[in-house]
Amino acid sequence: ADAQVHVVAQARRPNARRVHLAACSRFCRTMGNTSCGIADCTDPRLHLGDSYDIIEAQVEKGFAAKNVFLEAEGVSASFLEEPCSEAAGRASSAAGGSTKSGRRGGAEGVAESDVGQEELDGMIEDFKQLVTLTMSRYHALAAHPHADEDCLDKADATMRRLQQRLRRDGLKKGCSWHGDEADMWLSMLAGGQKKRFKGLREVVRQVQVETRIIKQWRRRSSSLSSQQPLHQQVKVDLDSWEGFDAFHIEGACQHPLTQVFMSIWSSRSLDLCSRATDDGVLKFLRAVEGAYLDNPYHNRIHAADVTHAAYHFWSQLSAQPHMEGYFGEVDLLALLVAAAVHDVGHPGRTNEFLVKTQNPLALQYSDRSVLENHHAATAFMLLKESGVPLLDHRLVSPPQDAIKARIVDMILATDMTHHRRVLEQMTTEVKVQATTQDINKLVLEQHILHMADVAHALRPAAQHRAWSDAVRMEFFAQGDEEKSMGHQPGPLFDRSKSPTLPKGQMGFLNFVVAPTWKPLEQILGPASKALDAHLWENMAMWEEMAKKEEEVAAAEQGQRSIMTPSRSRRSTVEF
Repeated sequence: ADAQVHVVAQARRPNARRVHLAACSRFCRTMGNTSCGIADCTDPRLHLGDSYDIIEAQVEKGFAAKNVFLEAEGVSASFLEEPCSEAAGRASSAAGGSTKSGRRGGAEGVAESDVGQEELDGMIEDFKQLVTLTMSRYHALAAHPHADEDCLDKADATMRRLQQRLRRDGLKKGCSWHGDEADMWLSMLAGGQKKRFKGLREVVRQVQVETRIIKQWRRRSSSLSSQQPLHQQVKVDLDSWEGFDAFHIEGACQHPLTQVFMSIWSSRSLDLCSRATDDGVLKFLRAVEGAYLDNPYHNRIHAADVTHAAYHFWSQLSAQPHMEGYFGEVDLLALLVAAAVHDVGHPGRTNEFLVKTQNPLALQYSDRSVLENHHAATAFMLLKESGVPLLDHRLVSPPQDAIKARIVDMILATDMTHHRRVLEQMTTEVKVQATTQDINKLVLEQHILHMADVAHALRPAAQHRAWSDAVRMEFFAQGDEEKSMGHQPGPLFDRSKSPTLPKGQMGFLNFVVAPTWKPLEQILGPASKALDAHLWENMAMWEEMAKKEEEVAAAEQGQRSIMTPSRSRRSTVEF
């Protein structure tokens, strides 16, 4: 009864009469009534689909009127999101008259002089009222055992079109990029693209178009890089390999990982890619940084250094002409997250130590990549607890689950037991693929993080020396604990048996770092020269130090020989 009274009241307005008559007619027939006292209510030609047609036509006029008004007055369109409850009746007159045949109304007949603030507000209110009424009719029809399936399908299709149109309009409201590719980009975000293709040629064409769109988006988003980042306490020279010093950032702000990550986040305008807010990302990073322990080597400074190294490799590869269009911003997001969390919660002990001592972590992960599994699990637990949708991006693909799997695989690739496999896969890709564009991206990103994890060998000599001292200190601490537990530590962990630092680093650089660096150096091209120069300088430094140590040891041995008197056999016998 209340619904009928409401419909009768609204039907008194001529411009809205047909919509409400149609809705009332369908409502009455659905409920089993033959008439509700309104003329033409039982007209069989009036049904739910007509209501949607008229609403869609009024929406078209409303959008046109809104755009004209905003261009003339510069008024915010935030009222589109505000609820309203007053009745409809002004929509048709404000938008250019009555709509007689569904979509034919369109945006025609809307003049700038005919639209004002009150008229536009009224049209929006009318639209909301019509949607509310029509949805009640839709639910009533859907619940009816003899519902018209064609009518429901038509209503569903219309609702989807209206939803896409509303979303497109909301996105376009703050967009300064126009043209066909801008419309294509908005369609990608609003979900208005076709999902099926007739052949491979159409698929290729679609990929090419979307690639151009992504490039345009990058160029436009790069203009925001001059804005001050949310967390800007220390200037970070992201684009300079020699100018970056994680130790300096730690001394200046005590949050090196947060500083580096947020600087990259701001520089690359990743807020346009991820749905996470700057405050949310900062919250997550603080939690991650707080979960890093104060180890000599595996600490937040190391995480910041690896994050910058991974970003440097990625950005230099992206800038290569032969790698154009290979990476997307989502790829960078996945790589940065993996680098930032790749050692979170590290206890300062190796996997071998945890397995040997039957540590609970080793038992939990069945002695397989114990630390790496622990880092990944800790990271995603922190992400869940923070409630930050960091991996929820605005692009069509890839899905969040795929990004998470890639992050886990990158973290697992930092396990040195997988070193040979990671290196062989990357070497094979570089060798057999015709172009670098054909290299498996999953293989490449795992290799990038694996290389970034030992990239201190490519840093200037002072930084590399500091990192070498730190890792040696952490190794010896583990060896001391093993001895106290009655275990025999390995050669690198035993203070009394370990080779000297120069000899140990010579072996590490020659047999681990240099082979890992080689395939990446090949695809980096000229961009690798500065880093390669540091590697050879550091190798020469350790070689020179080892040579001096040998000379000193030989001199000391000779001095001891001179100071020790030799005895003849006779004197020995007599003695």
